[in-house]
Amino acid sequence: MYTETLSRVEQKNTSTGLSNEVISEIRALFPYLNNQTYLNHAATGPLPTPVLEAINRCLKERSEGHIEYWPDGLEARVEFKKYVGKLINGLPANIAVSDSTSMALNWLAQGIQWMPGDRILLNDLEFPSNVNPFLALEEQGVIIDFVDTENGCLTVDDIEKGLHERTRLVSLSFVQFLNGYKSDLEAVGNLCRERDVIFCVDGIQGLGALRLDVDRMKIDFLAAGGQKWLMWPRGTAFFYVSPRILDALKPMATGWLSVEEPWTFFQRSYELLPGAGRFEPGIFNVLGVVGANESLKLMEKAGHQQIENRVLEHSRWLSEQLLYSGYQLFSVNQEDCRSGIVTFYHEQAEELIAYLQQHRLFVSMRDGKIRLSPHFYNTREELEQFMQLLNTFRKSEKK
Repeated sequence: MYTETLSRVEQKNTSTGLSNEVISEIRALFPYLNNQTYLNHAATGPLPTPVLEAINRCLKERSEGHIEYWPDGLEARVEFKKYVGKLINGLPANIAVSDSTSMALNWLAQGIQWMPGDRILLNDLEFPSNVNPFLALEEQGVIIDFVDTENGCLTVDDIEKGLHERTRLVSLSFVQFLNGYKSDLEAVGNLCRERDVIFCVDGIQGLGALRLDVDRMKIDFLAAGGQKWLMWPRGTAFFYVSPRILDALKPMATGWLSVEEPWTFFQRSYELLPGAGRFEPGIFNVLGVVGANESLKLMEKAGHQQIENRVLEHSRWLSEQLLYSGYQLFSVNQEDCRSGIVTFYHEQAEELIAYLQQHRLFVSMRDGKIRLSPHFYNTREELEQFMQLLNTFRKSEKK
């Protein structure tokens, strides 16, 4: 039945957008829609039915059938890397399975051979996952510089001004977690390549909602957990390592699956795998990968361009409506840096969150602000429901 749904979605899909009929078919894969409205994908995405069903099939097989399941797990990993490769326009051989964005970024931070006085350039908008792995390098004499942004914007000029002759790495988020600012990755990538600086991107708040091309954007290292916009099981992530830095990146850990001949158990010397598989020391999260594959299939059939168009349409509409209603945006309301995240100020943020939850509508409060993050399958009616509740709450405050 699900295969038939995917086929219909692909056939009915058009280059101009996702029809109401297609959206309706996709929404049928999200049971939670029967009793709540969820506009909170920047926190955690829901699991579509096929993800849950695939995981349950895997568990049933491990319990009742082919208990070892290992060959099937390896095939699932191959499929995972194929789908992720198409998502980011990267070769599967340059993709490694991980368990989180934080761990993926640690592979980079701990894998480079640093010298005292080397510098890393970050910025003041980043989530700790893209800060702490690099701050830990200060013990090795690495200097961490921060770009101080203005009005929530992080431009390529800001990055260029922050570069030092000893800067070896620039790391920034594709989309900033709090204000939703989308960076011009292509411009920053070109700058880093001109300066022979490693360019690292934390992709977790963009991938699944917006398109990304590691080749065109000259990204050397891309890390992303999939539990948000990609709607993968928690504990499932990946990272991409470009051929340009692969051999210069020393694995911080190795295991029996990092090597060319893993089944030759008693050899006392080894050759690391030629690709990013060298960063996969042992058993990986098979259940997470099996589930992630189903979400990746769904999004590929829906069309990544179509998904991006619809996500941006949602955030554009919300921004316009919030401004019209007299609210101040924390997000940068510019088309070229728009993402799926819309954040605004509210003096009664905690009370508003509680009020929305009472009406089974879920968003986030971050740093005292309200953050909205609807996905492509959300509807205009759900956004209108949020605005109606927001305005009703304001009227109740004045009584």
